[in-house]
Amino acid sequence: MGLITMKNRWIYTIFLTIVLTIQVPISGTQTQPSIDLQGLTWNHTIITVLIVPQSQQSWWNPSYLNSTLRAVNVWNNAILNFSSYSSQFSYLSQIRLVSSVSQTLESGFDIYITWQEEYAGTNTLATSRPFVQLPCTIINNTITLGAKTKTYVLNEVDMQNIAIHELGHALGLGHSDYANDIMYPQYTPKGNVIALSTLDLYGVSVVFEWLSHYPYIPNICPSKSSISLPFYVQYGYLPISYEDLPPQTPPSYKTLLDFILGLISFPYVIILLLLLTISLIILSVVIWRAMNTKETSEDDTLVLGEPK
Repeated sequence: MGLITMKNRWIYTIFLTIVLTIQVPISGTQTQPSIDLQGLTWNHTIITVLIVPQSQQSWWNPSYLNSTLRAVNVWNNAILNFSSYSSQFSYLSQIRLVSSVSQTLESGFDIYITWQEEYAGTNTLATSRPFVQLPCTIINNTITLGAKTKTYVLNEVDMQNIAIHELGHALGLGHSDYANDIMYPQYTPKGNVIALSTLDLYGVSVVFEWLSHYPYIPNICPSKSSISLPFYVQYGYLPISYEDLPPQTPPSYKTLLDFILGLISFPYVIILLLLLTISLIILSVVIWRAMNTKETSEDDTLVLGEPK
């Protein structure tokens, strides 16, 4: 069960409970980024996703559906791109998430994504719950996304980022210890979609490593461990296509106000604003004095007329 909980207005802490374990945020002291694996995998490559919007609810935001569909596309494109990184990852090209939308739950899907208004009394934003057949095969996974907490309402970008994160858990990933990774256990809204990293995709390649064996060997379980990138893969981000980004909209008054309030919360911004204000006052005084001096000189000018 993946849990995203609010740490403060802008930071959310994500806890992942997988079967019998609780993943706690890792200290960011390591120089080599790593990511945890659940020790679980799927036994097939075409993974069906049923998205169930809550269109009849008063709190429902229609943009949430598009955000989630884009999150699925982000994963598909990233997997395909990473599969061409090296021939040893080419087997990843067989993996694809196929999404469907329904107003009601239907059986027969691998991943279910739905919403609820909030987790009452908590700051939880989302949960991811796998149903596992021993020793390590994921039968299905249910992702429940919250629309808000008691202090914060998710926007379109937030929902896409959190859906990407939860789909990573559904695929078998745990948490990364690198703060700029989408699988990091703290989510800070930044106003932009966070791209998947080569570390995330390398993790998926380990989860589905059984695909590299031919004929396929059943019941090959990935180790439940923390892994880092091999020396021949550099940490980087997979590209996101323009179609998978939220549409650009003019900033609202509330957005601008939040932006300004966010800026002035930093001490150095306040200092810069004070310096700018003082500079404008000094400039105004200089201009005013210059204009007064000019007027005085014009009034004191003597014009010699023709002698009478």
